[in-house]
Order: sequence, then C-alpha cells, then structure tokens
Amino acid sequence: MKPIYFATLFILFFLLSAFGDWANHELPPFVTCDSDSDCYLIQAGPLRFPTPALIYLSCTGGKPWDVDSVRTIYNSLGWSIATCGKSRNHRSAGENEMDILNLLFKIRAMKAVDEKRIFLFGFSGQGAQALGTVLRYPEFIRGAITECAHLGNVTVFDPIGSANQVFFITTREEDWNRPHNEAFHRALTENRIADTLVVNPGEHGIGPAEGVFRACKWIDGKTEWNGWFSRNLDR
Repeated sequence: MKPIYFATLFILFFLLSAFGDWANHELPPFVTCDSDSDCYLIQAGPLRFPTPALIYLSCTGGKPWDVDSVRTIYNSLGWSIATCGKSRNHRSAGENEMDILNLLFKIRAMKAVDEKRIFLFGFSGQGAQALGTVLRYPEFIRGAITECAHLGNVTVFDPIGSANQVFFITTREEDWNRPHNEAFHRALTENRIADTLVVNPGEHGIGPAEGVFRACKWIDGKTEWNGWFSRNLDR
C-alpha cells in the first residue's frame, strides 16, 4: 500500500473514531448541538428581557462540554452560551471568522438573546481570533474576554467604531504574549474604551473556568445595560 493511501486511511479512521467518541457521550443537561457542530445553552423563558450571550472559542474546536465548563455563567448570571464547533487553531483565520459569524447570526435570531450584548471568549490563538473578529465587527459583537492572546489576527482598530465595546484581558507574568496584552490595554485606555487587564502568575496557559465567570461578572457590573442587569430575570 502506498504511503499516501495509508496516511489517508489513518486520518479517516481517526476522524471516525473522534466522531464516535463524541456520539457515545451524553450531552450535558439542556445543551443542544446543530449540524454545524455548534452547541448551545440558551436561557429558557419566560424572560423579562433578552439575555447577554457568550460565544466560546476553543483551540481544538468547540465541544458541548466546553459549554458545560462555563455553566455557572448560565446559572448565576443568566447569560446564554454557545460554542463554535469549527473555529480552531492551525486553520485559516478567515475560515474561522466565517464560522464564528455564522454562529453569531444564528444566536442573534434567537428571542432569548440580546443581539447587542454578544461577546467572544478565547484563549491563546483563539483569543487572538476573538480580538480580531470583535474589532472587525463592532456593530455585531459587543466585546471580548481573552486569556493569553496575541495581536496577530488584529487587522483594524477603529476607536470610534469600538467606543461602546468592552474587553476583559487576562495574561500571565511570564507569558510571551504579555507585551501584546499590555499594548492593547494601553490603546484601549488611551481611547477610553472600557477594559481591564489581569496579570496572573505563571507561564502561558489557560486558567480555570472560574476566570471566565469572573470576567462575565465584571462585564455585568461595568455596564448597566440601559438600566437593566442580566440577573434581573423573571423565571
């Protein structure tokens, strides 16, 4: 058997095994997934007002358990959550962005979600993806929560267009991306765009899910959302 055929068969077997492993797992409670491999945990009614929403970007492609890992955002803050199944590292940033926007417009159409309060979360390369996408589409995405991101995917920074955006930036003391985070924080501060920079000890690495919860809670407290806080749910 020629090496190229063997490699093709191996990759096909790996993909089928991965799919089988996913299919054999039971979805976390109330999490649903669609044909694009995007997964959702959407607030159920009756709701007095639509909820903020977080789109979770994973370096290996979003899974239903990524949604479940930040469930406290749903339980305690009343946000909705989604994860993009196709956006991942080592893939074209343009292709990632198309899939993120596809997911974005799907959740914007959901009655439970406030289309003016959708945020992206990402770590490292997907944090860079989040920053680039958020800055390119300030009319659709309210802000970003990032951990150890770099600026490699940022192609535009329009202080006027981003004037109403919000950013929660986390880095680490020995992270090689720390200068990127500090430079971006300075640019946001100089242009009076709402943000905060958290520097944790250690090297490059993703923190516990609690950090994403704290970021969403900070966003809740930072902006009053025109007189209504996301906790003000009528269940």
